Amino acid sequence: MNENLLLKKRVSLIRNAFGDSILDRDGVNVAISCVNKKCSTYNRKHKKKLCLRVDNEFYHCWVCGYRGKGLARFFRIHSPRYASKASELFQKVVKEKEQDLPDRIILPENFRLLATITNLDDPDLKACRNYALQRGLTKKHLWYFRMGAVSSGGLRRRVIIPSFDENGMLNYFTARSIDEDVRKYVNPKIKRTEIIFNELNIDWKKQLTIVEGPFDLIKSTQNSTCLLGSTLSEAHALFQRIAKNKTPVILALDPDAIQKSQKIAALLSSFDVDVKLLDIHPYGDVGEMPIGELPKMIPTAQEWSSNDRLRALISTIKSGSLI
Repeated sequence: MNENLLLKKRVSLIRNAFGDSILDRDGVNVAISCVNKKCSTYNRKHKKKLCLRVDNEFYHCWVCGYRGKGLARFFRIHSPRYASKASELFQKVVKEKEQDLPDRIILPENFRLLATITNLDDPDLKACRNYALQRGLTKKHLWYFRMGAVSSGGLRRRVIIPSFDENGMLNYFTARSIDEDVRKYVNPKIKRTEIIFNELNIDWKKQLTIVEGPFDLIKSTQNSTCLLGSTLSEAHALFQRIAKNKTPVILALDPDAIQKSQKIAALLSSFDVDVKLLDIHPYGDVGEMPIGELPKMIPTAQEWSSNDRLRALISTIKSGSLI
């Protein structure tokens, strides 16, 4: 079977089995609602956070971390009705593209800084600039975060936010779609545990505000970084640098990540790091906030203690459950 036809058949099967989905422009990444009942996005049809790759058969939820490889087995567990057809389609081998495993991180060749784009430029570039401005950003933010876009290729119509290490070298970037009918984020295929997003801007001797993603970071305070997700472990370079410097931390994660916030706070506290938790209600995430709102809320952050985690765990027990 022709490889392109095989990929299309796999995408079609996923749509038949799991309903509404988003196919990225690359033709291989299909986003669906998470099937993990423990995920905060489970049964929330508008939250398509579980990405299935129809070429190499990896799957990964960007919220709960549910991941694995082998979509035939995935179907047997989560959609047994279509398991037989999945076994037929996913037994065939698809070669991975060489560009999936880059030797080093580089920005697209035609990358343009949003702050330099004028009304005479390509319509897609202008659309990316306008998207950023409509989210409340100013030209100062565009310059500070070195935000950009491209007019052609797989990252077209995406706002690109680069990250730089402590020496000013590019170490990561995220590309956020300005359209709703494609996968929201495209990221380099490297270990995110090794990345400290925009470490160039961090002072480890001052209180550090930690948010979830780059678009949250734009709305944050000067001394801040993001997790590139909602987890932090001893394996993360960010954790190791915080623990080494005993950098005081404020966690400003999404309200649906309460348990993860508690777990991170407990881990940091066990290494004698001072931790505060910030309740960002009524906002769903920091990215929704108007510019300047998060710095105003920072003084309301509460010191974390082990009792906080116990109360959080108790709050998850359903009424009438037996202990």
